[in-house]
Order: sequence, then structure tokens, then C-alpha cells
Amino acid sequence: MTLHKILYWPHLLCGVLAAVLIIIMSVTGVLLTYERQIISWAENKYDRPVQTNEIPIQIDDILNMNRESINGAAIRSIKISNDIDAPLVVSSKENYYINRYSGNILGNGPVRLKAFFSELRSMHRWLSMEGENRAVARMFTGAANLMFLFIVLSGMYLWIPKTLNWRNIKNILFFRKTKSSRARDINWHNVMGIWSAIPLVVIISTASVFYYSWANNLVYTLAGENPPVRGSSNNIQSQTTVIQNVSFESMFQNATRQLDNWTTITMSYPKDTDKDVRFSIDTGNGGEPQKKADLYLSRDDGKITKWEPFQDYSAGRRARSLIRFLHTGEALGVFGQTIAGIVSFVAIIMVWTGLALAYRKYIRPSLKKRTA
Repeated sequence: MTLHKILYWPHLLCGVLAAVLIIIMSVTGVLLTYERQIISWAENKYDRPVQTNEIPIQIDDILNMNRESINGAAIRSIKISNDIDAPLVVSSKENYYINRYSGNILGNGPVRLKAFFSELRSMHRWLSMEGENRAVARMFTGAANLMFLFIVLSGMYLWIPKTLNWRNIKNILFFRKTKSSRARDINWHNVMGIWSAIPLVVIISTASVFYYSWANNLVYTLAGENPPVRGSSNNIQSQTTVIQNVSFESMFQNATRQLDNWTTITMSYPKDTDKDVRFSIDTGNGGEPQKKADLYLSRDDGKITKWEPFQDYSAGRRARSLIRFLHTGEALGVFGQTIAGIVSFVAIIMVWTGLALAYRKYIRPSLKKRTA
């Protein structure tokens, strides 16, 4: 038995078994393609022209003005943009968009739009299941993801024509006119499969890291590091309350001086026992980890205790950070997102044509015999 036949049947079986889940994940993947840009566009309604003589209110004063509305104990982060028109964003149980010049809360952002994308991600990852059912759904979507990876890898071999010459390669490498629906499906399945194979391998293999701990650990092992233990922390601090002697405004001003081309700076709101305050400085669009850096400032004197740009991360941490955004294509900017969206759409057609071919070859002849 040839390798072609050995791979063909598992390829077909995985395609049939995982077809529905692959289509669900592909459809939701297409709809999630430009999530970041769509939400950013929806947030623009809170921007407003600012008079040149206006001076922004200090961040500490804004928090005090809206303490009751925001519920200070639940604040998770504060984000500013390198745009005088953009509001301050305080993240708590909800997001609060606050005018930096009046201190007024402008709203909670595109809540419905974010809820829509959140539901899409839930469907994409675990079929919108909740509670204990989520783990079961995650098991099925994870298995379907691995099957899809095998389908793509085996398909790359099955695509190779039995007789290697340019005429045969050209017939399955490019779209061509066909005389039947079966021939059309074969042509589409081959052409779309080979042109999307490499991006799909990247998207599918990176998704495995989210589903399986062994895949996540493998990333660090290949980078020559020990996988981090969840829940552990190397920065063990005393549980005494730390007095903050430096204002958040001063810390933000310090953070803005670190990189001239920053786009957003997000401060993780410190706990009472935290000695340092963490700032994430982004010079990209939010989905490019290689354009981010972490800054830690002392709450006692506001001095820098740690400056950690992406290039200073360990090899394992860099790889793990990139994997998250390679899956969506965001690590390569809008171009990468577009490629990810296109191949996700192509995956839908590949599954559909594969099922159609299997039906014509194995199911329909059997039905004809029964009818006869």
C-alpha cells in the first residue's frame, strides 16, 4: 500500500468527523477578522476636538471626581492614548470613557458590539457553552483543531500529482474551467488547499497552544526554558499596605517619556500591597506584541524599577506572546489579519467541497443501488 493511500483514508475520515466544528470555527474566525479595527472605529464617537488653550485634568483628580460612579476598589486598568481628542478609559466591571478636560464620563463604549464579538469568541473556542459543559466543548473543538491540522498536512502530500510534470501541477495549482460540478469541486479543493496550506498550518498549530498544556509547554521547551508554573510568582511581596507617595499623573508622564512613538499606555491598577505599578507601553495597534514594552515604577518615589521591552523578554516568553497574535494574524498587522480572514473563509469552501466529493463517490452510488 502506497503512502498516498495510507494518508487518504485518515484524511477523509477526519474531514467527515470534524467538518461541522471546523466550519463553525472558520465562520466565527472570519467574523472576528477585523474585531480590533471595528471596535476602535466604534470608540471614535467619544473623540472630540479640543481647544488649544484647554489643559487636561490630572488623572488622580479624574478618578476622585468619578470614584463613586467607577467604584474605585474594582478598577483594573487605566488607558490613555497619544491623541488629545481621545478620552481616558478606565476599566472596571465596565469600561468608562472619560473626557480628560472636563472629567465627565462620556459613556461605557460600544458595549453591544463588544458583547457580540465576545459571543463570537465563545462560539469559536467552546461552542458558547458555560460551566462544566465548557470543558467538554473545549475537548471537542481542540480535537477538531488537531484533526484539521492533520487534514492540511496530509493534504499537502495528497495534492502532489502522481506524475510530476508542469501540466499536471498547473491543472491543480490554478483555477480552470470544468465541465462538471465534481470536476469543479476537485479543482477548488486542490487550488484553495495548496495556496492556503502554510497560513492554515500557522493558524491551526498556534491554536493548539490554547487548547493543550503540552503544546504550551512545548513552546518553552523548544526555546530552551522551563515552562512557567501557573499561579506562581517570583516577586513575593510583604502583605503590608504600601503608601503611595507619587501620583498616577506623574507616573503616566514618566511613562510617556520612555518612547516617543507610543500610541497607548495602559496602567494596571495596583493593589494595596503592590510596591510597583506596571505600565504597558504600546507603539502599535494593540495586536502587535513586538511593539510593546513593560515599565515598572516605584510607588514610593516614582523611579523606574524595571524596563522590559519585547526584545528583552526571554525566548520562550517572546514566542508565547507572538503565538497569541499569530493565530489571528494581528502580529503582522492588517495584512496578517486579512490573510487569516481569507484562509478561514477558504477553509469553509475546502470542507464543503471535500464533503461533496465524498458524498458523490461513496454515498450517492450506494443510494442509487438501494433505489434500484
